[in-house]
Parts: sequence; C-alpha cells; structure tokens
Amino acid sequence: MATSLASQLAKIRVESTNALDLKAQKKAHSKSLLFDAHHAATQDFDTLFQLCHEGYQELCQLDPRFEAFAGNLFSEQSKQEDRTQMTAAQNKSLDNVLDGFMSLVVGRLLLKPAVKAMEWLVRRFSVHQYNTTSFVLTFLPYHTSPLFLTAIALLPEHRPAAFKFLQPYIQSSINPPRHTIVHTTAHNRDLFSAFNLYTLNVCRRGQQCSALLSFWSSVVSEAIALMLDRSRLGRLELQRQNQQDVVMRVMPTLAEGLSMEHVPDLRVGCFMILTVLSSKTKLSEDFLKTAMDLVVTGWESIIHAGLICLVVLSQQRHEVILPKKTFKALVVTKQLSDDLILLKRHYKVEKLVLGLVLGSLERLGTRGDAERLRFVRELIEADLMQSSFIAAAVTQMLPLANGTRLLPSPKDGFDSQSAIVDLLRYLADSPTVGSTIHLSIENMDVETRQQALKLFDKHRPIGGPNNLETDEEMQDVDQGLSSTQFEELVDRIPSRTAFEVSFLSHSKSYIFESLADAFIAAHHSTDHLDAFSDLPLLRKSLALSEPLYFSFFVRLWCGHYPTSARAAAIRKVSQYVQTEKLSVDVQLLFPYILYALADPAAPIRRAAVELVMALSSSYKAMGSQNDNHSRFTILGKGQIYGQAFQSKEVAWLPWGTAAAFIQVWLVPDLEEIRVDSGQLPRCLVDRLQAGVDRKEVGNHARKEKASLRSSVMTWLCSHVVNTSVLPLKERLLPMLNRVPKVGQTSTFALLKPLLTTTLAQGYMALQEGCEKEHIETSAYTDHLMEIVSPRDHESIKLLQDCISETKEAADSPMRIAAFRRLRRIWALLKPQNQMSLGKFMLDLTLMNSLSDQDRINQMEALETLRTVKLPTDVLQSLVDECPAMVHDGPQNTAKRRRTASTSQNPGDAIRKTSTILDIVEASVTEADLPLVGGLFKILTDIQGYKGHSGLELHYLELLVVNSIISILKSSTTAQLNKSDVRADVLVDCIRNSSNPQVQQQALLLVSILASIVPDVIIHNVMPIFTFMNSGIMKRNDDYSAHIVKQTMDSVIPRLMDSLRRRSKDTLAAVSELLLSFAAAFEHVPARKRLGLFQSLMDMIGADEFLFALLILLQDKFPNNKRVLQFSVDLLNCYEAQTQFQTVELYVATIVDLLNPKPTISAHLITAKSASNNQETAVNLLSQLTALYGDSRLLSKSSQVFAQKQHQVQSLRSILSRVMDQIMSLSRQHAKVKEMKFSCQKLLDVLLGGLPMVDFVSTIQGLVQGVDVQTSLDALRSFELRLSKRGFEPLAGQDACLGFLLELTSMVQKSTDEPTRRVALSCIDTIVETFGKKDVDAVIGATKTVIGTQCLGSAREEMQITSLLSLATIVEVLGGEFVAFVPQTLPKSLDLLNSKLDDGACSERLHHAGYSFFSALLIYTPWAITGSDLDLLLRVSHGSANADLGDSCSEERRASLNLIAKQIETKDCCAALGRTWANAMTEGPEALKENLRILEAQIGALSKSAVGRHSEDFATLLTKAFDLRRIQFSNRTEDSFEDGEVEEVEEATNTVAVAMIYKINDTIFRPIFAHFVEWAASSSPTAAVHRQTTLYGFLTRFFDGLKSIVTSYAGLILENAAEILGRVDVSDAASKLLWTRVLGTLQKCFAYDQDGFWQAPAHFTPITAALLDQFKHAANIPLTSELIPSITELAAAADSPNHHKTLNGSILKYTRSDIPAVRLAAVQCQRSLTNRLGEEWLALLPEMLPFISELQEDDDETVERETLGWIKKIEDVLGESLTPMLQ
Repeated sequence: MATSLASQLAKIRVESTNALDLKAQKKAHSKSLLFDAHHAATQDFDTLFQLCHEGYQELCQLDPRFEAFAGNLFSEQSKQEDRTQMTAAQNKSLDNVLDGFMSLVVGRLLLKPAVKAMEWLVRRFSVHQYNTTSFVLTFLPYHTSPLFLTAIALLPEHRPAAFKFLQPYIQSSINPPRHTIVHTTAHNRDLFSAFNLYTLNVCRRGQQCSALLSFWSSVVSEAIALMLDRSRLGRLELQRQNQQDVVMRVMPTLAEGLSMEHVPDLRVGCFMILTVLSSKTKLSEDFLKTAMDLVVTGWESIIHAGLICLVVLSQQRHEVILPKKTFKALVVTKQLSDDLILLKRHYKVEKLVLGLVLGSLERLGTRGDAERLRFVRELIEADLMQSSFIAAAVTQMLPLANGTRLLPSPKDGFDSQSAIVDLLRYLADSPTVGSTIHLSIENMDVETRQQALKLFDKHRPIGGPNNLETDEEMQDVDQGLSSTQFEELVDRIPSRTAFEVSFLSHSKSYIFESLADAFIAAHHSTDHLDAFSDLPLLRKSLALSEPLYFSFFVRLWCGHYPTSARAAAIRKVSQYVQTEKLSVDVQLLFPYILYALADPAAPIRRAAVELVMALSSSYKAMGSQNDNHSRFTILGKGQIYGQAFQSKEVAWLPWGTAAAFIQVWLVPDLEEIRVDSGQLPRCLVDRLQAGVDRKEVGNHARKEKASLRSSVMTWLCSHVVNTSVLPLKERLLPMLNRVPKVGQTSTFALLKPLLTTTLAQGYMALQEGCEKEHIETSAYTDHLMEIVSPRDHESIKLLQDCISETKEAADSPMRIAAFRRLRRIWALLKPQNQMSLGKFMLDLTLMNSLSDQDRINQMEALETLRTVKLPTDVLQSLVDECPAMVHDGPQNTAKRRRTASTSQNPGDAIRKTSTILDIVEASVTEADLPLVGGLFKILTDIQGYKGHSGLELHYLELLVVNSIISILKSSTTAQLNKSDVRADVLVDCIRNSSNPQVQQQALLLVSILASIVPDVIIHNVMPIFTFMNSGIMKRNDDYSAHIVKQTMDSVIPRLMDSLRRRSKDTLAAVSELLLSFAAAFEHVPARKRLGLFQSLMDMIGADEFLFALLILLQDKFPNNKRVLQFSVDLLNCYEAQTQFQTVELYVATIVDLLNPKPTISAHLITAKSASNNQETAVNLLSQLTALYGDSRLLSKSSQVFAQKQHQVQSLRSILSRVMDQIMSLSRQHAKVKEMKFSCQKLLDVLLGGLPMVDFVSTIQGLVQGVDVQTSLDALRSFELRLSKRGFEPLAGQDACLGFLLELTSMVQKSTDEPTRRVALSCIDTIVETFGKKDVDAVIGATKTVIGTQCLGSAREEMQITSLLSLATIVEVLGGEFVAFVPQTLPKSLDLLNSKLDDGACSERLHHAGYSFFSALLIYTPWAITGSDLDLLLRVSHGSANADLGDSCSEERRASLNLIAKQIETKDCCAALGRTWANAMTEGPEALKENLRILEAQIGALSKSAVGRHSEDFATLLTKAFDLRRIQFSNRTEDSFEDGEVEEVEEATNTVAVAMIYKINDTIFRPIFAHFVEWAASSSPTAAVHRQTTLYGFLTRFFDGLKSIVTSYAGLILENAAEILGRVDVSDAASKLLWTRVLGTLQKCFAYDQDGFWQAPAHFTPITAALLDQFKHAANIPLTSELIPSITELAAAADSPNHHKTLNGSILKYTRSDIPAVRLAAVQCQRSLTNRLGEEWLALLPEMLPFISELQEDDDETVERETLGWIKKIEDVLGESLTPMLQ
C-alpha cells in the first residue's frame, strides 16, 4: 500500500503543471470548442483573440451587460495572462469574473458569437480545467446538442466527482439522455448541490435565463421525486429519516429561491419542488404554513403557478384556516374564482376554497364585509367544492345568520347578519349549488338542522321542491311583524313619488328601495300585503291608466330579492288581473312575464304561470266584448321607461297579436314551463323560427305566420334594447341571439342599438350595473357580443371597432369578449371578411406599443389567429406579408413587394416573420398547397440572413419546415409545382442548423418530398446524407432513428433507380453514398448501427455493394476491433451466396488495387503510392481473414456445403475463383513477406469453411500440383484446420487417415525440406486427432518418422518435429511402441546430449526431446533400461548446468518427476548413485535435480516401502552429507561456493526429514547413530566438514521434530562436548562447526519436555562444556550462540541444584581478569534473570557481593551492563536493590 507521503506526491504530480513540458503545453492548447485538435495546436493567441473578440462584440450588441468584461477577460492584456503564473488570490479573483461571464452567457450559448467568446475562455483561461463545475453546468441545459459533446470532451481526466457519470458518454461521443442526468442528480449529492448552488449564483447576479431555470426546475423536481421514492424502502423509522434527509438537503435552496422576488422563473421552479415534496412526503404544519406565505410573497406575475402550489400544499395540511398572509394575498387576487375553476380540472381545490370561505367569515365585523360576502358567494357559487365542504361552510354561516354568534358592528354601518341571511337564501336558490345546500342541511345533525329551519322560516320556507309548495298560498298568520311595526314601516316611506310614472324608468327612483323593503317585510302577511298595495303612493286606482303600479311589481320580481317576495309580487299582479276588469292592453308585462317563466326558481315560474292564465282569460273576455280591438289603448306606451327617448323607441304589438302571443305562444306549453326552467327558451326560439303553434290549423293562421313572428321579434328586441332592467336583458338575450333573423329582419339590426349603447357607456358602467343586479359580467358581455352576426358586413365592422376603439384598460373584458365571439363565428364569415379580419388581427399582433391595452390586443389577436382555421387565401396573404430580412442581390416580384412594403430593421422583420409563421403552422392543412412556394422563399430568406448575421433562427426554420410538412402529408406529384420546391435551400438548412429538431423535421420533409418530387430531391441527396452521418445519426433517441429510417426508405431506392438509369458505372456513384455512411460509423449509436447499415445494404443491393461498404470501413478505420466485429455481424445477416460473392468482389478489389492502373479500388480506397497500396492490401487481406474467420460465418458456409443444396456448385465455383486469385496474388508478391503471410492466412480461413471431405480433396489437388509454394501453403492450411480439434463426421476421419499415406510418401520422396517438415507436422496432427482409429497406419508412419529423413536428419527443425511426432505416436500406440524404444530413445538422448555438449541446444529441441522422454516414461517405463536411465540422468545434469531458461527447467523437472514415480525405487536409487559423481561434476543444480528425484520418490512411496528402502536412501544421503568435505578439503576454482553448498545441504536436509517422517524409531535410530559415527570417524579436517554438515541437519532435525526426538541428544552428547572442548575459534571452519553445535544444543534444550537434561549424567558434562566456552569471549561474541544456549539449558534443567551450579560457575567468571569474559558473564546473568525471573533470583544472596564488585568495575562497559542487570532485578522483585547492596 502506498504511504501517505506517496499519495500526496501523486496528487501533486496530477495537479501540477510543468512549464518545461512542451508536449503537454501543446496538448492543452489544442483543446478547443471550434477547431479540431490539430488545427487548434497551430494557432497563436493573437489570431485567436481577434476571432473570439468579434464574437464578444456581437454579444455586447445583443446584451450591453457583456460590456463589463471588456476590461478584463477580453482586453488586450488578457492575451498575456497565464493562470499557471498567477497567485492563488489572483486566480480566485479571476474565477469570480469567469463564473460571472458564464452565468450571463448560458442563455445564449447556442449562438455562434457566444461559442466564439467561450472559445477564448477555454483557450486562454482554461475554464474547462480550472472552473470545471461552472463550465459543465453552463453547457448542461443543452446536453442534447452537439456543442455539449464538444464541451465535455475538453474536460480534464481528473474531473470533480459530480461529473464522473459523463465518462462513458465522453468515450462513446454520445449525448447523455435526460433521464441519466435526472438519475445522477438524484443519486449524486455532489451534482445535486453543485447544480443548485450554480443556479442560485446565477440568479443572485441577476443573470438568469429561462433555458437554465426551466431545465433546473424540471431536473431537480424529478430528482427529488426519485429521492423520495427511494427513501420509502426499509423500516418506517428509516423511511422517515430518509425523507427528512431529502427535505433538509433541499431546504436551503428553497428558502433562498422563494425569497428572490425578482426572479419569477426561479420561484416557479421552487413551486414545482414544493409540490413534489408535499405530494410525496409528510411535511409539518409549520413548514407548510411558512411555505404558503413564501409562495404568495411578490407573486403578482406568477399567480397561476403559485395557485397550483398552494392547492397542493393546502391539501396536505390538517388545518383548514389559511395563514393570515396567504389569505390576504388570495383575497386581493383578481379573477381568483376563474383561475380556481381552471385548476379544478386537474387538482383538488376544495380545501383551499374552504379555507378562503372560512377565513372570510372569521373576519366579518370589520370594514369591507360586503366585499367579503361577495367573495364568499363567488367561491361557493362557482361549484368548486364537494357537498361535504359546502356543508362545512354553511355550518359556519348559520351561527352568524341566526345571531348565536354575534358580530361587531362595522364602522361602515353594513348589516352583516342580514347579508349572510340573504346570501344563504340566494345560494339555496342557486341552480348550481342550491340542491347541494339543501342536501347538506338535510344531512346535518338535528340541532343544526333545526337552527337552519328556524332561520329560514323567518323569511321563507326552506327545503326541496316539496317544501317550497307553501309559497303558493300566503298564510293569514302573522310571521313576526305586528300591525304596529308594519304601520311604522309604512310611515317611513316618502309620501310622494317625485313625479315618477314608472319604476322601470332609466332615471333613479328615490322611493323604490323603501317600498321594496316594506313589501319584503309585509309579503308574508295577506293583510299587510293588501294594505301595502293600497298605499296611495302606488296609485293602484290608476293602474290601468299609468304604468307606475304594475312597474313596481315588475321591477321587484326581476330584481335580486328573496324568492318568496318575488313570487308574491307576481301573485299580486295576477290577483289584480283576476279581480279587475282589464280595459287596456297590458302587453308591457309580457317581456317580464317571459323573464319569470324562465326563472330557475320553481315558485317564480308557478306564480308566472298563474299570471299568464289570468291574462289569457282577461284577453279572451276583452276580445269577446269588443270587436274593435284597435280601441284598446296600450298601457305605458310612451311612459314605460320614463320620459326619455327609450319609451318612444319601444315597438308595440297590435292587440290581436298580443292576445295571440299569450294564448297561442305561451298557454300551450305552460305545464312544461312550470316544471322546467329551460322549456321557455326552447319554445320561444321554436316559435320565432318555425312559426305558428302546431295546434293551430287553417290558411289564415299560416298567412299570419311570418308577420306574427316578425312583430313579436321586433317587439321583444325593442324592450330588451330600451329597458332599464338589466336582468331582463341578461335572460332574454341568449334566446333572441339564437334566432339570426325573422323574415327579412335580422336580429343584429334590432339589437344593434343595445350593443352600441353599451359600448358607448363603457365597461365600468356595465360592471357596476351587473354587480348591482348580481349578474356575472363576463357571461352578460358574451351575450352582448353574440348579437354580432357572421353574415352581416356591418356587424363585422362593429365587432372590429369594438376591438380597436376600446382604449381604456378597464374595457379590456369587452375586447376579450369580442375576440371570443370572433373565434366562434369565424368559420361562418365570408371570405372577404376573413381576409380583412386576418390582416387586421395581424396588425394588432405586430403592434410595437407597450401599453397594457395593446398587449391584451396582441395576445388575443394572436390566440385568435392560432385557434381559427384560416383559409388558403388568408394564409397566402399572411405569407406574402412576411418581410425580407436581407436586401442584397436581385429579388423576385414577391420579395420586391415584401421589401417595398416594409422598412423594418432585421429584428422587427424576424418578429413579424415569426408571428406569421406561428399562425401559418397552427392553421395549415393539406388543402393549402399553394403556400409551399412562399414558405420555401421564406426559408431561403432565413438561410440568407443566417449567413449574413451569424445568428441561429431555429424557431423560424422549424415553423417553416413543420408548415410544409403539414401541407405535403397528403399531396401528390400532380398537385405540387416542382418549381416551388427549393431542395438546395432545404439542404442548406439541414447542414447549417445546429438544432436537433430542425434537422429532424427537415429530414422528414426531405423524405416526404422524395416520394412526391423525387427528381428534385435526388440531385441534392449527397449533402443530405453527409449531414445525416455527421449529425442526426449521432443521437440515441428513437425519434431520430425513425427520421433517418424514413429518409433512407424514401430517398435511397429512388436514388438507386436514378443512378442505374443514368450511369453504367454504378459503383462510382454509390461509393460516395457509402463513404458518407462509413464516415458516420463511429457516430451512430451502437444499438442502432447494425439495423441502419443492414437497411442501407438492403436498399442498394448487398450482392453488389456489400463488399464496397466493408472495404470503405476497413480503409477508414484500419485495425479497429469494433469495425471488424460490426462487419462480421453485418455479413452474418446475409445468406452464404451473398457472403461468397462479397468475398470474391472484396478480393478482386485488392487485386485491382495492386495493378498499375486501379479501376474498382480507385472509387473505394484513397489513392496512395505503390508501397502504401501494398500495405493497404495487406491490411485489407488481414481484415478479410479476421472477418471470414468468425465462427458464425464458417459454420454457416459449412452447413451449406454439408446440405448438398443446388447452390453448392455455385459456391464451389466462387471459392475456386477466389482461391486462384489469392494464390496468384501470393505468387506475384512472394517477396513481400507480409503479403504472402496474409494470403496464406486468408486461404486457411476460406478452406476452413469447407467440410472435411471437401477440404481434404481440395488439399490433395493442391499438393499434387507442380508449384512447391502452393503445396506448402495447402499443407499449412490442412495443418491449421486439423489443429482446431472439432467434431468430424466419419467420412472426414477416413479422408484424413487416407491422406496419411500420401503424406508419408511426400516426407520420404520430397527434396524440399520445408515441405517435408510441414508434411511431417501434418502427420503428427493426423495421428494425434485420428490415430487411434487406424493403428496400422500409425505404425507405418512411425517407421518414416524414425528414419534418416526425419529423426536422423541433420536439420534441427526436422529433429524437433520428429521428436514431437514421436511423442504423439507414443501416446497413440502406447505399449505397441515398445518395439521402437531401442531405436528411438538412445538416438534421441545422444542427439540431445551432443547438442548440450556443443552448447547448441535450443529451447524448442529441448522441449521436443523431453516431451518424447515423458511420453516414454508414462506409457512404456518398463522398456527403459538402466543404461538408458543413466544416460537420461546425465543428459538432465547437462541440461541443468546449461541454464536454458525457466521453461526448459520446468519441462525437465516434470520428466524427472516421472522417473521417481514410474521407475522402480531400487533401480532409481541405483541410477542416482551411479550418476552422483557426474551430477557433482555438472554443478549444484544437477545435485539438486537428483535430490528432487529422491524427494519425489520418497513422497510417492508408502511408509512401509520407505522403510524397506531406507538403507538405499541413507546411502544417497550419506553421499550428499559428504559434499562439504569433497568441495572444501582441497578447494579449487571448480569448487562450489559456500552458498551453493548450503543450498544443496538445505535440499538434503529436506529430503532427510521427509524420509524420517515415513520411518519409525527402530529403523531410524541405527541410521542416526551411523551418521554420527560416520561424521566423526574420518581425519580431523574431514571430520570438521562432515560434522558441520551433520549438525546443520541436526538443528533442522531437533527444530522440526521437537520433543519427540529429545532422547536422540544422548547419541550426540559426548560428540558435542568433545567438539566444544577442542574447538579452534581462530579457524573459520572450526568456528562454523562451533556455531552449529551450539545451535543444535539450543534447539534440543528448548524442546525438552521429559526432563532429559535434568539428569545429572546429561546435565553435568554439557554444562561444563558450555561454561568453558566463556574463555573465548575475547575472540568471538557469545551473545548470539552461547548465552542463549546456557539460558535454554537453565530453563530445561529446572532444578535449584543445577541453577546453583550454573550460577556459581558464571559468578566466578565475573571476577576474571579479562573484561570481555566479565562482560559475557554479566550478560549471561541478565539473560537468565530475564528468562527465569524470581526462580533465578532465589540465588540473589550469592550474587550480591559480585554485583557490588561489578558496580565498581574498571571497564565502563561491564559497569553499564551491570546497571542494566540491576535494573532488571529490581523490575522482577519490585523493590530497589540499593539497600541490599549497602
């Protein structure tokens, strides 16, 4: 493991830059966004700065904020800046400036000027290396663009952990998909934090852009959703912890993001995150409250998004009441109910709405209660809540209504309690929520329901339809208002009418409200009601002469009053009609009776039905009494609507028509009208459109039909136009608008005054009137605009004026309603009106004014143009309106017209063009074919402007292309004018655009055009495919793949047809197409690559051109494994016939390449010199070999040949031609080694695809030829084929064995040595593969192998092949080879021995020889004689000494190991003995080889067998033990080194121990005694060497077998004592012996567990010998051998007497005259104290005098060692020794 220092140095090495490393500097300088590495490396900073500064200046023109960087990043001085020379502070300051620039440029990064500016930051300031995080995040929003791939390719190798996920995309040059970024953001904390911080920093600087913020918000929201989903795994506690973790990670970003009010897009993103959090995890109440307050802070421009967030947050809260700040913000929001209605479709808004309602109710009692209750009414009536929530709201309102909860009195005097009561009544009668409120009251608890019933009983009955029946009959009982109270109420009413003649007058009435209050109070009592109607103020007596009396009740029942009061008013009029005889025409009541008959409240309709019946009776009576109907005056004529002109403008019906209206139009349908409020509108419209009732018959009725309808229509419209009662207008207008005309009279003409008057009064007056009458203003406005008729030119002009002349901001709802009406009637407009309105709205859309009114106009006009279906003429006019963006060069007529009609600058022109194209795209269909030419002209203009300005106009291009696609989807060739199609412009658009969508759609258009006008497209097809291969094919999305496939399917077949018609040399034309696809190979995603190219081949013809594609790929990507594998996969897609044809054409191309004048290859391979062509040819041959050598292809061809199908003959013909070409090629270029080798390899592969029978037959034919090289190549192919040992059918085996005889003949007769060798190798392979099938054939071949042509050859290669063949033959023949052993083994050994003696033995020959020896040892060991074995061992000794390498050593040892296992033990030991001297002569390695054989043999034998042969083993070990004596007695230059002898001794000890483990004490003890006696019985010098070896073995012996063999020490005790007594330490050999003896004794002492050394007979002699060694202290150190031995002896002889003996003797040596002896004695005492502790210190009294003396020793070393001894004693005793020493 590397140390900490090494890790630090490695980190420094990675991060440091070497200023002197020019290669590294050049590589860093070559990283570029704009240029390839080779070009970039050649650029200097001056040239680069000029280019990049131009882009920077263009950025400054687009955004002045970029000018702030002119003095630093883009100054002249910046060219000299070098970050590697800056200080840390300077680099930090520069980082801030760079981050600021990248934050600002991120929104314009796809513009060319921005890329140029970023190029300077990359090249000069290395932002990709020093500011990697900001750099990547700046480009990340554009991760699908090619620019992003270029950017991430610049990143350093050691990039931040956040961006490690980009590595596979950098390597494969594939854009990372969005889901990968989301997944990584969710799982990579570093990326999540970095992305959030980067986005916040951009917003802090005020440099935010929509591209970044929309990308950030979507990615982070999805990532958080993934994180929360992942957190749901595990236990519940763990889930909570994980979810809390996620919330805490995102909280800082949310807190800061929501507080940035100046960045609305960021806040919207935070809203999305909050929505995800609240929907996927449980948040605390405090968090939710705080979040809701933050959402509404400064949310004016993002209210809709904020509302969505609030809705989701409110659903998660337990409390319903909203936070105070949130409630206030919502209350002041305009059109809140409309927004909530829209949100209700997708979200649950009930809880938020209920919170608003309850919050409003909670705040009642202060100023503004009226607005609060209106707000509550809007929310409840909008039907935003389910019944349970509405019930909760009503439950809160009831205590306020019945007074159980008192409200403070507001300062403005508003009666909140009464208003709440009215609100409840209104809601109960509402058609939208009335039934829900009734149902909720029924479901309340008893007490609450009783409160509700009691409350409503004070005013009117409550309940469903059954309960409301009590309204029909007035009760005579007093309902809580006494007579006195009623009289007081009446007295408060003014006594005169202020000259009023009608309460329907347009002038304000000063007494109506007082009268209405009194009537409402009195209407529950019949007496009070009668008294009220008799009031003088109402002038009941003049009811038939002036309209005042009736107008009061009419206005009352048409107003916003309680239902019971309105019904009572109708009944009062009905009562008067029934009791009084009518003498006047009261048709003034009829329009208002229609209002009542269409009322949603059933009591109103029932009362109105009674009134109609009463009027019908009265009119019948009037008609029967007087035939002169004209004498009946019309009540209210000229007075009904006051003295103003409105009364005079009213049209009146003749009496007869009025009577018919009642009796014929109304009476027949009264029963249906009574039960259904929608019946009257249906009946009235039916009457006005269809005429007289079906029950009327006769000619007279039919004659009056048109006049009657026209009169009624005129009469009704006049009342609607002139009445002051707004509810009447609101209710009758929808009915009248459904009738466009009656007779010759149009409804628009009748109602136009109402529309013009309303427009003149303004929207504020209208809104005030609607609010007063509780009418929905927007709905009434829509009714007004429905007056406009689509077929009336004046009507359309009025609508246009309404849109254009309404200038006040307050009137915008009128304008919006006009736009809505226009969209509804557009399809019905006349073409000329559509044309004028289209241009008019286009002008509105393009207005440059920035006023609020104009912006509304722009949005509505644009929405209208996008929504409606514009006819072709209108679209054509809009297209012609597109201005020219550039004015250079000649212009056609249409362009001159467009140029002349506009003087806009390019920005305005782009804006206008964008708007028009947006409209055109939304409206065009296949019927708009004439637009194609104009759209192509616009596309031409766009391309010209792009080239002129350098700006990208992706959106405009996309609009144009999409529009053309929409038109051409169903078009045909006959319909489309070919001259309109500009294929060249479309190609430019595809090539020059960097936007993926533009490219995809443009290619889609190309595919469509190719099927319609192929001749136009074909001429421009090549640039298209060039682009596809460099652009769209790189993308990994399915849509891009679909586009490419569709383009290819449409274009390529037609291209091929065209090429075949126009050109004889199709390959020359097709090669360009194939080259473009080959160039795109690396860019096409791997998963789409095979399908794409297979489709291409299927279209152009794989039989003809597949070879061309393969050659192009190999030529462009030589030695590329991916290309090779792809080629294999592609070729494998086709049948064998196509494969063989491809190979034939492939080889023909190679042959053509090598001709002086290439033809075919010239189209496919880049022209080069002759030598380079040869190199290319070799490469192509190699690739073809690898290609066809794939197992799948070979298998397919083999199957075809084996099936004997009809096409086999054709395939054989092709194969024959190919082989002829290859062999010819090989012969022609025989001098080129690589060419020859490649041809041979290819030939092998091609032949390898044949079945064995065909293969052998082919080889035989080739071998019999006269060409030696051909024969040789064929034999090599045969050998290669057989070496792949697959299953062969019986016929194939027989063919091979039959070929064996021919091969043996070739070996014997051929004069060419390489041919003989290859033939012999083939024999070897046949024997190995099929030899056991025909043993006789193998025996015959053996005779050839051992002959003079093979084994007896003088050529080493033949010798090697022969030996290998013999090894194979032995394996096949087994025991039958025994007859050949005498002929082969000695010859082989002699051959190898001679080579070793001469030093000419190669590794291959050595390997071959030992392979043969091993085979013999395995299969025929009994045939090997002693002499053969001796010779084999001697050869092995020579091999070991020759040092031929590890592989030879391993081979040799494997063979020798077989000797140990296969040869009898006695014979093996005898051979080892006989060759021992030879091994010693050869060197230590040879001896170790013998010992390995001995060890292997011992290991292979059982214990009993080892016992039987123990004497043989002991004899060999004795020879080994004598090595030191032999080598060192008389040392010469040839003698072994000390280390070599020790290695052999170590090997000998290992063998001896292995033997000992397998024999018992009875067998080994005599052998042990013999070893000891043998070592001591020789001369003194020899004895020293032998005993040194022996005691080395004994040390291993006692150390390995431990206490088991302690008793064997008795056999060496005397010998060891004798050696110690006579040792001469001045002699090196004697000193080594002394060391080994002490080491042996130490091991023996250490493992004594039986008290062997406690016996005095053992202890005494050895103790004396050991202690006597102190005398040598002056000559040799004793601490490593003697002192440890004495210490172990003391531990083994655990006896006080023995310890006392030892102690006494050692203490004597402390008084020696020799300091070294005293020092050794003290060291020995210290060692004994340390080893034995208190047991040894029992002798301390004897030691103290000596210690005292030693403390004052003359020798400092002795004195210092004594102090150490004393310290050790004190440590053991735990007390100081000083008192004892004193």
